[in-house]
Formats: sequence, C-alpha cells, structure tokens
Amino acid sequence: MRPQLPDTAVTSAGLERTRHGSRVQVAGLVVVRQRPATAKGVTFMLLEDEHGTINLIVPPPIHDRDRLAVRAEPLVLAAGKLERREGTTNVVVDSVERVERPDLPRAEIKHIEPRRVWSTEEREEDLRAVAPVAHSFGRRGR
Repeated sequence: MRPQLPDTAVTSAGLERTRHGSRVQVAGLVVVRQRPATAKGVTFMLLEDEHGTINLIVPPPIHDRDRLAVRAEPLVLAAGKLERREGTTNVVVDSVERVERPDLPRAEIKHIEPRRVWSTEEREEDLRAVAPVAHSFGRRGR
C-alpha cells in the first residue's frame, strides 16, 4: 500500500533519520490503542508498517475531533511532530485519518457495531461481537 500513500509519509525506519521536532506523516496498521484513566485523556497508539513500529501520542482535542479513526480504523495516516526523549521516538499527532484499502471498494468496508451498550454482565456472545474467541478475556474457565 506504500505507493498509494502521500509522498511525504515516512516509514518507521525513516523516522530514525528524521530530526527531532520535524513535522512528519506516518502510516500503518494499528496494533495497540490505549487511553489510560491516569493519562488525562491522552490516547497512545502503536502503528506497525513494513519496517517496524511507530508510537503515536494523541492529545484529547485530536482524539475528540478524529474519534472514529483513532478508535476504530485498522489502517491510519497520522501527521504531527516528531519527538525524541530518553531514547524513545514518538509522534505527537495533530491529525489522524483512515487509509483506504485500494483492493476493497468503499461500500464493502464495514464496522463492527455492538448490539447493545456494554454492561458489567458477562455474556460470551457479546464478547464475540468485537473480538475473536482467542482474545475474549471475559470467558469463564472453559
């Protein structure tokens, strides 16, 4: 999919050669999304591209504005400022958007919508709606 991305999109390997504080665009498969209660609304995302991984820091206003892409899209393009601290490279993003799959017509792309609001009640079929069985941590000792 790299040829369909903007020419300005940098790979994870390219970030290593990019100066701290530079504006960058990165794209990849979302591997992890975290929004810990202790992070004051900041969302952390981990992208994977063909060369490695990229850490994204999504401030609350960006999360709110680009909510669907941040919370649900499997492939994203993010733009922001490259930050290096204590040996860790992050991109503090100011925009996140979906990456269209050229091999899949737009009409065929579907999102999983929960059938009802989540509750504390453990029902196996509810977990299956959003995660494969191997990832259903709510299953009781079977």
